[in-house]
Amino acid sequence: MTRRRPRQDRPAPSPFPSRIDDRTVRQAVDLVRSSGVLSELAPLEAARRGPKGLPTETVLVGLVLAAIEKRSTNLDDAWECVQFRAGPHWLPYFHLPDIRPTDVAACRASSKRYYDAWSRISTVLDPARHDRRRRLPRTESVVYRRVWMRPVLDAAPVLSRVANRLVLAPVRAAVARGLLSQWGGDLSVDTTAIPTWARYHTKRRSSLEVSAGYHVSGGGHQTFGYSATLLVAGHADPARSGHYPQLCMGMALHAPGRQIGLQAVRLLETVKQLWPETGFVAGDLAYSDAKVENFHAPVRALGYEPVTDFKTTIVKKDRKAVEGVVAIAGDLLCPHTPRRVIETYHLMAGSKRSKDRQALLPRMEQAESYVLPLKQSADDRGIERRQCPAAGTSPRVTCTWAQERAKASARRRPRRDAIRARRPGHSPRETIDLTDLRARKAHPDARPTVRPPNDLPVHRRPAICQQATISVPADVMPKLRQELPWGREAWQTAYRSLRSHIEGLNGRAKNVNTFLDAREKRQCRGRVAQTLLAAIQLMVENLRTIESFLRDQRRWSDEHYTLMEIPQTPDPFVTAANDSTGVRDASPSAPLDPPEP
Repeated sequence: MTRRRPRQDRPAPSPFPSRIDDRTVRQAVDLVRSSGVLSELAPLEAARRGPKGLPTETVLVGLVLAAIEKRSTNLDDAWECVQFRAGPHWLPYFHLPDIRPTDVAACRASSKRYYDAWSRISTVLDPARHDRRRRLPRTESVVYRRVWMRPVLDAAPVLSRVANRLVLAPVRAAVARGLLSQWGGDLSVDTTAIPTWARYHTKRRSSLEVSAGYHVSGGGHQTFGYSATLLVAGHADPARSGHYPQLCMGMALHAPGRQIGLQAVRLLETVKQLWPETGFVAGDLAYSDAKVENFHAPVRALGYEPVTDFKTTIVKKDRKAVEGVVAIAGDLLCPHTPRRVIETYHLMAGSKRSKDRQALLPRMEQAESYVLPLKQSADDRGIERRQCPAAGTSPRVTCTWAQERAKASARRRPRRDAIRARRPGHSPRETIDLTDLRARKAHPDARPTVRPPNDLPVHRRPAICQQATISVPADVMPKLRQELPWGREAWQTAYRSLRSHIEGLNGRAKNVNTFLDAREKRQCRGRVAQTLLAAIQLMVENLRTIESFLRDQRRWSDEHYTLMEIPQTPDPFVTAANDSTGVRDASPSAPLDPPEP
């Protein structure tokens, strides 16, 4: 007969817990109160029946302290931080009793109140609440899954606002202190895996995370959980490096492979309300392959310019795009562009290492001579004028068809102009200064020569070869068109710099202090719980980034623990319809004032 193990009472706090500094506790209280989360949750909780329980502020402050001190967002760690590690003078403010860690019954009662308060928060934010103590049959779980998977931009808008209020609370503090004054508005976006503490789906039973799925990383590694779209402040110009903290500017947790572009656009709209200056937005291959109406068009409508890479299947020559020109990788080239130049585009798309792309850069720069230059910007109809690269006062290439077109145009001019042009001695002999680089490049012999067929009549030639300029829709190749020409030096510098920022955020958030990739640090089940806990982890990561930046700049002082300047910054979640000034003090009135540190 096997003996049953004695029951283990959880949570089991340490009998000799270390104290958390009062300034750290005050910082967590200021962030939670100033973020506006309490005012978002207050009307939802007031409509819920039953006893009020512990304040929401106590639960959120405990989670923030646990993320700071214990690198965890588990509820037992959060309860221990506010019950035993924050100091006895904080207990009246948190509405907690003064108990001993060795009193098992009192600890269970206090932790039960804390867990119930957390359950209240997750319940009012959950649009599809269900029993997570058992795995539902697949036929029963599909009802709850459809709520999260319905074809709308956001199934739980209040949850998204609450999560991003937490993430942006340190960002608003940085804006108030002028730490982002050197930031130009460039951003980088990426989608990373958020593993969950739950088993995957089976044929008969659904997972406890009904809306979770497999997130496939770049290397093919599969992670069961959710996908998190993250924005990070970056710069396309390496000269801005070190002048501002590279903070996480938003988070959207969603099902893997669903609405990747739309989630990024929703975060960009929030960032623009907080920081009106716009710049470049860099994304990986997943965003370049997104639908135009889901990512590229909304991003440009907000004032941002996409900087994306291309797959080899996207980079292909299209001669029927516009008026017979060669359309490839967002560029409009001469119809008679040499084959070696077209092959360079394919080689650039197939090369993913920076070293290989840098080696192809000289060949890629040669394609600039065959690109149709912009003659006139787009008008109110969205039509722009493009010029033949062999036409104009500064032609880029030499073409026999262009010379024939110029002679035919000269014959149509007035007779006296033609006589004056044929007058001997009228045009002096041209002398080139070989020391002048610009003069050497402008000489016809220094330009590349295109070789069109000689036996093709004029009326069968492409439109760009029959006339010097053509009309082109400004939205041609909307998925491929970029302000920075793809593959050139400016594009490589901007894309490499911005992509390194988002990879740096992923590294800091997953491997250094935040452990966003560790599911054991975030054991609560449910999409609402995973969203809130991941947001708190990213908020603490932003705090560490600000502190590291201030220490590197030798500007750190004790006053930075107080963040009461946050309400003075624009609140991106307050619309003009609700507040004419666009700014609101989101700090709720607490029943007790926090004790002085």
